[in-house]
Amino acid sequence: MKDTLSLQDLFHDRVFRVPNYQRGYAWEKRQVEEFLDDLALLDSSRHHYTGTIVLYQPTHARKIEDNEGAHYVEADVVDGQQRLTTIVLLLSEISHALTEYPESSSLAQGIRKRYVEVTDIDGQPLHKLSLNEDTDTLFKSNVLPRAPQELAGPSVASGQRLLDAKKQISDYLNEAEGGRADREKWLGQLRGKVTNRLQFSLYEVEEEAEVGVIFEVMNDRGKQLTDLEKVKNYLLYAASALRVTPENKVKLTDSVNQAWADILKQLMAAELGSPADEDQLLRAHWLMEYDWQPRKWQGSKSIRGKFDLRTWDHADLLEALHDYVRGLRNSCVSFCDARRPHRDGAFSSYSKTAHGEVTLWSEKLTRIGTTATFLPLLMAMRKNWPTKAEKYLEVLKLCETFAFRVYRVARYYASYRQPAMLRLAYRVAHGQMDFAEVVSDIKSNYGSRQSREAFDEFTNPDSPTSRYGWTGIRYFLFEYESHLALGQGGTPKVDWLETDGADSIEHILPQYIGDRPYWQARFDADSHELYVHDLGNLTLTKGNPSLSNKPYPEKKGDKSYRSYCFEKSLLLEEREIAAKWDDWTVTTIDERRAMLLGWAKERWRVDFSNVTGEMYDPDDESGDEGDAP
Repeated sequence: MKDTLSLQDLFHDRVFRVPNYQRGYAWEKRQVEEFLDDLALLDSSRHHYTGTIVLYQPTHARKIEDNEGAHYVEADVVDGQQRLTTIVLLLSEISHALTEYPESSSLAQGIRKRYVEVTDIDGQPLHKLSLNEDTDTLFKSNVLPRAPQELAGPSVASGQRLLDAKKQISDYLNEAEGGRADREKWLGQLRGKVTNRLQFSLYEVEEEAEVGVIFEVMNDRGKQLTDLEKVKNYLLYAASALRVTPENKVKLTDSVNQAWADILKQLMAAELGSPADEDQLLRAHWLMEYDWQPRKWQGSKSIRGKFDLRTWDHADLLEALHDYVRGLRNSCVSFCDARRPHRDGAFSSYSKTAHGEVTLWSEKLTRIGTTATFLPLLMAMRKNWPTKAEKYLEVLKLCETFAFRVYRVARYYASYRQPAMLRLAYRVAHGQMDFAEVVSDIKSNYGSRQSREAFDEFTNPDSPTSRYGWTGIRYFLFEYESHLALGQGGTPKVDWLETDGADSIEHILPQYIGDRPYWQARFDADSHELYVHDLGNLTLTKGNPSLSNKPYPEKKGDKSYRSYCFEKSLLLEEREIAAKWDDWTVTTIDERRAMLLGWAKERWRVDFSNVTGEMYDPDDESGDEGDAP
């Protein structure tokens, strides 16, 4: 094949580095499997075009000599890092496998020296491929060696994918058919296919800013560019095209690269590295900072349109691009804190005294499942009042209260009042409101007559209502458990994640009573149907299967305590039931419902007396409300 290089040619006098601004290892089982299948089908006498490798060699690139006198130049991998990483990993595993055969030990050593690792002139390890800082230590210490070092598990998703790929490749090599001699021959042939039969086009970028242009049109196999990557690429392109001094071009390029390295590191550390998470960050920052109207958001196209080189004075655009990069980088911190409040380092700008309560209420909001509606406002609060934890906490509590009242109790769609909240976030981010106005605006946005009436109806204890299929039941009962724990100066003995699933909610009056005389004596068919799913009859539990449809006295407390019972439960609400009621009847359920709803009325109470201006009335707004799916 003309104008292509083999892997042997590619590695001849180079060592490779994946820059920090690049995403981490992205190949999953399917991509690795397809690569191995391609190799299996490749005739040993034929070449196979594998794609383009794009490299950038900075003017200050390291020039390195190994202990055998060979010279190398370090090159940044602009495109092709997924293929190169997988190939190096495969060759490393092949070299490990070949060491089992004495006659192939020299070949195994040669593979390792040429493609994996040598020793430099100072006696230090020199790896032929270095990854970005998120996974480089893991790659060199746990993935490439035959005997991995004992390190902590991977802290980012790309690290786990590297370990998974290593295992997948190792299993593939170990499962080769045939006897010992056949396997040794097969391993040697596979090495030859990889190093001599795979062919690559090489493109070397002359200027770093050109990276954005190239990366825009290059995709790794099976992995489309995310909007976050497209935005980075456009910014790098803009840096190369701006009519400003070379020094300012370099500063913008460095700013973009460093910002994206920080953003990707934070997102992965917070386990928010999916394309959907990246898109949500871009969107929330854009709506907060540039245009609060959600219908106008078009992803990376919005950012390209805003910073169009043809419509700006280039000196002004340079400053605007720096502002955008700086703002997105800073917003990523508040975004990750709001989405993952228990992550290490969350809310680090707040005092230790405030940190615990902010984390607690942030976690409550994430549990309701409506964080996205409030994200731009929470990010704007951090921008405008970065150290004022008390202001953030007050708004956070309001967001949690209205998320429950409006989106769970009143069952409005998640889009209900969203434009108004986004407009509020924009105004807060730009310092157009004082704090009292922010609080008043949130209350007026969500304080419609209809939503207040829905909450009043919900907290009315007069009649039984089915709540088992209600989307807010798990959160309601967990919050009640937290309330009881707080009264004892502690926290719930059960984790929120442990309450997931149908078995976490117990019907004290069972759903089936056909063969239970105790229950039949207290509930006829009509009262059973009316009360079985009522709030007063539901509790969180860790013993649903064992409680089943037992009579209440056995659920309350089996004297032998050989099975799960309320009296010995870790859950305070089950213990409360056992302590308050000796029998379970219609009257008992009415009493417990009234107790729970009395607590709820106070727990999610809102004082509307200090709201300035008119309360929002949705009567004239179409398509903004209704029962949530």
